Amino acid sequence: MSTRDEDETITRKSEELIEVEGNLDPDLEIPDSGNILIISKDQSYLTHGIHKFPAKFFPELPRYLIQKYSEVGQYVLDPMCGSGTVVLEAILNNRVGVGVDIDPIARLITKVKTTPIKSETLKIAVDALSKQIEAFRKLKDYTPAIPEFNYRDNWFKPFVLNELAIIEDSIKTLGVSNQFSEWPPLSDFFHVVMSSIIRDVSNADPHCTRTVLRKKVTKKISPGDTFERFIRRLEQQADEMRKFTEIIEALKFTDVILPIGSALETGLDDESIDLAVTSPPYINAVDYPRTHQLEMYWLGLLGDGPLSKVKRKYIGTETVYKDEYRDLKVSGLNTLDPVLKQIFKRDPRRAFITYKFFDDMKSQFQEMMRVLKPGSRYCVTIGNNLIRGVRVKSHEILVEIAESSVGFELEKQFFSKLIRHFIRIPRKERMQGEWVLVLRKPS
Repeated sequence: MSTRDEDETITRKSEELIEVEGNLDPDLEIPDSGNILIISKDQSYLTHGIHKFPAKFFPELPRYLIQKYSEVGQYVLDPMCGSGTVVLEAILNNRVGVGVDIDPIARLITKVKTTPIKSETLKIAVDALSKQIEAFRKLKDYTPAIPEFNYRDNWFKPFVLNELAIIEDSIKTLGVSNQFSEWPPLSDFFHVVMSSIIRDVSNADPHCTRTVLRKKVTKKISPGDTFERFIRRLEQQADEMRKFTEIIEALKFTDVILPIGSALETGLDDESIDLAVTSPPYINAVDYPRTHQLEMYWLGLLGDGPLSKVKRKYIGTETVYKDEYRDLKVSGLNTLDPVLKQIFKRDPRRAFITYKFFDDMKSQFQEMMRVLKPGSRYCVTIGNNLIRGVRVKSHEILVEIAESSVGFELEKQFFSKLIRHFIRIPRKERMQGEWVLVLRKPS
């Protein structure tokens, strides 16, 4: 997370700030080390807004990169696809979208956002689901099964648990009725809409990246609110899905490939990708499994193991063992090792977390070097961090890794300023923007 004085320096060094409202012209040449401010208009365009996701791309930036650095019909990959912004923009721009993510709810959201559903089928299914929910509500003695998970009764009021369980039962009942040949995408769509309201109807702080309870945060949730929020969201997102489907039906290259894998092992063929665009997680920033734990419990995506076991698989994880950070780990990188030494003096654990992040990113760059075609580009958007008071210039470190350790060429870098923040974080740690690195695999 970059500090304010650093960003002010960046602004002063720039001869001009390019400010764009909405779409960027792909012919626009952003100067190397230049500054750009994109005022987004499309954060909820079509299915982009189906589910909140922390640190989400606003669509205009990947759209620009896709249009500028790839051609119609080519394969565009996001190896850490999150909620699927890049994949969705790829198919909307007549490319084949490829998305990989280790996070199960990210994969589900991406799948739903990029899977069209016939409008008439969707209308009938939405009406049927609404009627089924109402039918269960009228049954005074109906007691739905409520899933068991840690601290469940702390996270939700009893009537909210019951109402969410009725929505889930209604979806399942519709599925076993065999009314719809397109049931799998419909079921996924309904579950993602249901997931999108879970944080809002829980007792958790809606503004925190982590799922936490706060005594000062009191939500006004009344009996019936969960049903009303779900139906309202369902109708809104069904309308956006219909618009998305109409656009997709008129395009030629709308294939989506969502392999099971990770950013470090995508499972893709050598030299099969024409362009990669991603925004990696930040060190010490968003704990994705914990952020979405309530949603994943309800959707049955976490399994029986502890959350900490799941978290260790993520790039940028904070789940590390004591014996891993007992001694200082160094990388051999000029941009990173002095930073690791400073952090280690203040917090050995944070120093190892920082080391591991960049070590994982080295492996990630190596995987991208393998799957990208010669001459193609890898566009990486990354924010800088402040860890235990030590400034970590992540973009400079990633450039050194990409060039000296992996073999990419830095074609360009520019700074994309932020003007809106979805999640409240302390002002001193608040990111003022992100660096966009345009890396090129040698021909």
